[in-house]
Amino acid sequence: MKKIISLCFVCALIFSFAILQVKALTVWEFEDWQAGNDYGSKSKISSNITNLKGEKEEKGGMKVGPFNKSSKSKLSDGIKEEVYVGLNLNNYQTSELFELSIALNQFDVESKYLTESVVMTQKSGDKFVITSSWAKDKNPIAVIDKDGVYTYRWEFKKENEKIKVKFTVLDYDTELGTTDFIELNVKNADKATDVRYLWACNIKASYGVDIYTSLPSKNTIENPNTGDINLFVLIGLIVICSLGLAYVIKKFN
Repeated sequence: MKKIISLCFVCALIFSFAILQVKALTVWEFEDWQAGNDYGSKSKISSNITNLKGEKEEKGGMKVGPFNKSSKSKLSDGIKEEVYVGLNLNNYQTSELFELSIALNQFDVESKYLTESVVMTQKSGDKFVITSSWAKDKNPIAVIDKDGVYTYRWEFKKENEKIKVKFTVLDYDTELGTTDFIELNVKNADKATDVRYLWACNIKASYGVDIYTSLPSKNTIENPNTGDINLFVLIGLIVICSLGLAYVIKKFN
């Protein structure tokens, strides 16, 4: 019996560790978005959803939105950041768009801007088309025709003193589109250090864009405000189920 309980407990810990690893990515919380003073506005839709809007007037052809400096990811470790974006076709008019960007720092005497990777999401007819100017061709990275919460994933790495970026769009575990690792045209690539910010650099949509702090579970997607999962409760349930399984095994053996 002790061996069974120990085995179940170890399995629970391993599963819990896997969950924690997913949660190790940056959590983009409402409080950390910097808005106002020429950086658009933010509003709290729920504990899990932040709505970002751009400035009313264009500056340099953009309607600038808020930015977030929460990421602590370093290029020396390899960077992977995910952003959960709510897309609802009814919230956008045809041709409305928003752009999201993750930028990198360089360090000389102090940290300063080095480069960034901008991705555009635009409504075209009855679908969203996701593109980027730094991709090798002008084909869409992904085309989305149904409402949901989608994962935008940026990955950066340094290879042969060059900075490369890969972008992927996911519908939970299903990959909808991705790029190769593409070299960015960057001077001083050897000085690249870490993530500078996530920025809603251009929001030309009256609705704005919804950013989720955590990815809601699939069965709550129709009511996303209830999609938050308490990690500690989940771990507790795993442990309880494991011990219950051990009891059943003992009783019927």
